[in-house]
Amino acid sequence: MSKLLSTELYKIREKILLFIPIMIGFGVAMAFCAISNSNTIYIGVSRFVFIFGVILCGITGMLISQDFAYNTIRNKLIIGHTRLNIYLSYQIIFAVFIFLMTVIFMTAYIVSGNLFSYMEVFQINQLAPDILQIYRENFFKALPVYFIAMPALTTLSVFISVTLKNSTSGVVTIILADALSLFPALNEFFPENKFIEYINQILPSSQIYLIESFSAQSDFSPVKYILFSLVFAVAMIALGYALFRKADLK
Repeated sequence: MSKLLSTELYKIREKILLFIPIMIGFGVAMAFCAISNSNTIYIGVSRFVFIFGVILCGITGMLISQDFAYNTIRNKLIIGHTRLNIYLSYQIIFAVFIFLMTVIFMTAYIVSGNLFSYMEVFQINQLAPDILQIYRENFFKALPVYFIAMPALTTLSVFISVTLKNSTSGVVTIILADALSLFPALNEFFPENKFIEYINQILPSSQIYLIESFSAQSDFSPVKYILFSLVFAVAMIALGYALFRKADLK
């Protein structure tokens, strides 16, 4: 397993170095947009996180599909690696990758946003201090959910990649992740529908998209949503491995 992890890390190290400045730039740009719209960074961040989460998952799919295109997976099996270790190595590396990108984005977003506020770059739509404090508290209560839901979303990307086994994995992942954003929209049309409510609480994509409204609830607990993300991740890994174990890699 350690050799597989080292191999995957070696392959994406350049992507990590490339995406660090991209995530910093994206975080600063989104903070600028948030400040210009509402004069605070604590409103609307979930939409930004969802967008770059979908993009990163698409990139994950494309990177994994290259191993199928170049028969890298068959070579790994030939030298003695098990399918379980191969699958888990993909999942661990890319979950860590997206976790790090999320941390970098959030750090850049918070630091630059507070700097813009301190410099009083914009003076529109000023919020009352007590209202601003509520938004700030809700934002930081939701922060742990982002850090778990984003890596959990990669389990969907890995699942699609090992199922399709071709270069369309990245595109299909992006399309499917976008399609999942329909569930939060359904929540607005059917607010009393318990099934849609539960789906939105379980799906990491819906958690990311709706976490601001979730965190505004008086009984909000990040632990519940973190557990839902972990359950989703375990289910996707188990299903993905079950299919990968039986897949014909010729």
